[in-house]
Amino acid sequence: QDSTVRLRRQQDSRGIAARAATTAAAEGGGGRGSSMETSYVLAALDSPSTERALSVDDGRLHFRVCTLNCWALPYIWPFGSANRRLRLERLSDQLIKERYDVVGLQELWSEADYLDLAARVACVYPYAHYFHSGFTGSGVCVLSKHPIVSTLMNRYSLNGFAHHIHRGDWFGGKVVGMAELEVGEMRVHFYSTHLHAEYNRQNDLYLPHRLAQCFELSQFVRHTSRGADLVILTGDLNLEPDDLGYRIILSNAQLVDSWRALHGFDPDAAVFADGMTCDRPDNCYTVKSMMEKLGDGKRLDYIMFKSGRMNAQLVNCETTLNRIPGEDINFSDHTGVHATFAIDATERQLSMTWEHNRPLIHDAIRILGEGEERAAFDRKLFIGVAIILVLCIGASLALDENFAYMSPYLSVFRFFIALFIAFCLWYGFLGLKMEQKALKGSKHSMEKLLND
Repeated sequence: QDSTVRLRRQQDSRGIAARAATTAAAEGGGGRGSSMETSYVLAALDSPSTERALSVDDGRLHFRVCTLNCWALPYIWPFGSANRRLRLERLSDQLIKERYDVVGLQELWSEADYLDLAARVACVYPYAHYFHSGFTGSGVCVLSKHPIVSTLMNRYSLNGFAHHIHRGDWFGGKVVGMAELEVGEMRVHFYSTHLHAEYNRQNDLYLPHRLAQCFELSQFVRHTSRGADLVILTGDLNLEPDDLGYRIILSNAQLVDSWRALHGFDPDAAVFADGMTCDRPDNCYTVKSMMEKLGDGKRLDYIMFKSGRMNAQLVNCETTLNRIPGEDINFSDHTGVHATFAIDATERQLSMTWEHNRPLIHDAIRILGEGEERAAFDRKLFIGVAIILVLCIGASLALDENFAYMSPYLSVFRFFIALFIAFCLWYGFLGLKMEQKALKGSKHSMEKLLND
């Protein structure tokens, strides 16, 4: 169920009054690939967007962007995120201080946490949008200084496995969300996303799923960004710069990695360690075993961009939102990334054209094919297990006749076995069949790119 909440801002002759209130809630349905998900709009009532304060230098508009994985599981520690409320309060203070043009957040799982954060920062970011998906919510949202005139969400076809309850990715329903921003006379397409986690790099069971997500993400950006003046993709991609999925996104969507564009990718460079965004040794939430294993950490969070019809130049890109000022803890278990773009808004250009990186597509098709074969094997396995368990229940009924004293225990046994049989049948006949079709669909879409 979805709800719509408007937080309205009032403005007088002396400036913006920081007053936001939650007003209305309406319920409705939304589906994959639609923009019917819950929308929270902090609406400017009496000032046109062209009157908004824009940072302009030498005729170029300066546009500042930030992204952060908030790590805000709303449960009691150790099941939830440590120091969640304090960290979110300090985050709102810091976002107000920095005054970015737009912010993309991930892992803000609780709708109540989102509403509270949006209300706190409404004086600077009067527009906000949350992308609802799955059972727990996608955790992805956008905070903007500029009007959000349109939104669109795509829920990925594959989000892990339903029986991997300890992971939670399937229940979250990972998405890519787009917010179309009205910045003066320009249209900026801003994307925020969170891809499936890796968990085990040596034996990555989720690689076909994450690779399919990368391709869907690149296709979504590619087909929805045409005609935009500036395109920006942010989020926790759970990819490192040498991963195939990372290269698929850059190649197919024709994006530029902001950090790499400015700082390169030389492991021996002094700035290399500063680009790490997860499992950093200076983060209090980093597990010691990960520090010993990874050293400087991993770079998983990105700001990618491309010029659309306006000439945009990258001015700077740095990590941010690490240690909370005046506290002994960090804003999150991830570090944020921020970038500044200088946009020449004097003349619109024709949209860019591109060609695909065919070797990358070939590699991705092979991996998806292997995932499809594994799903077919698992389907037979789950159905086979269900049949064996049905036989076990039949055998237990025979025991009832010979060992009456065991009857209560056998009844409990049959109850739980029946539940597991139901899951095996559902997952074998439906769940894994849908996974097969999703992998096949992504594979066939990739093959179409090779027909150019």
